[in-house]
Amino acid sequence: MNTRNFKCFQTVYEEKNLQAAADKLFLSPQGLSKMIKSLEDECGTALFTRTKDGFIPTESGKVFYEKSKLISKNLNEMFSEIESVSEKKSRFKVGFAAGTLLAIDIPSVNHFMKSNPEIIPSWNEHENEKILKRVLNDEINCGLVVGNAIAPGLVSELIKSVEIALYVYNGHRFWDREQISIAELKDEPLISMNEKYRIYHDVVNACHMNGFSPEIIAKVGDGQTIHRLIANKIGIGITPKFFHNSDKIRAIPIKDTYTWNVYGTYMENSPDAALAKKFLQELKKVSL
Repeated sequence: MNTRNFKCFQTVYEEKNLQAAADKLFLSPQGLSKMIKSLEDECGTALFTRTKDGFIPTESGKVFYEKSKLISKNLNEMFSEIESVSEKKSRFKVGFAAGTLLAIDIPSVNHFMKSNPEIIPSWNEHENEKILKRVLNDEINCGLVVGNAIAPGLVSELIKSVEIALYVYNGHRFWDREQISIAELKDEPLISMNEKYRIYHDVVNACHMNGFSPEIIAKVGDGQTIHRLIANKIGIGITPKFFHNSDKIRAIPIKDTYTWNVYGTYMENSPDAALAKKFLQELKKVSL
């Protein structure tokens, strides 16, 4: 009996259909049926009743399902913790909050990572608060976040500041404006980054501070999609000024907003603080 057999049993249990379960597991129905029969022989009892309506779990099957799910969960957690401990001994992890990859020079960072083999070259982005929490919990050694974070023992260094602008399409009533205020965006259809991004919450809060709730008609996961939707006159959007003006879309400065600031964070007393500092110095050298 092994975890693969557990997975096969659990899939049959959940699908209640041998063919559907076999398709999910990329197995033949005959091979899956033999595996279930082998489990039943090992347990000394039937785990399913075979009917024209499918595989119906017996009482023993229900017990086996619940216990096998618990065993699988515990095994996965065990292997995950073992991997984490192993990596922590020899690896340096960097975490990126959503949007921060746009603020750094990717080739320079990639070169630095390859020059320092103890750094895990991961390029995944996560929620701002998740990255900060992982730094504070010593799960990662360095994190890029949006906004200055303050916590005991946490070092936070400014990496890059980017102006925030309102992007509008050609023909919109704001097209010829040199500056705009948040208050003027009331009842305007807005396109925004989704809740994963710090700027979404900042925009919503800014609108609330001006006495209205924004009419957000689209929440997306990347700036290029915002750019395309605005260019196609779906709405207008607030985003860091990463895109060039064109004959279809232009950026208008927002007079009562702030800059979009990316900070590098690490724990001051971490054994890897020296490498974290070196990493952030490299980022600042090519980003500011």
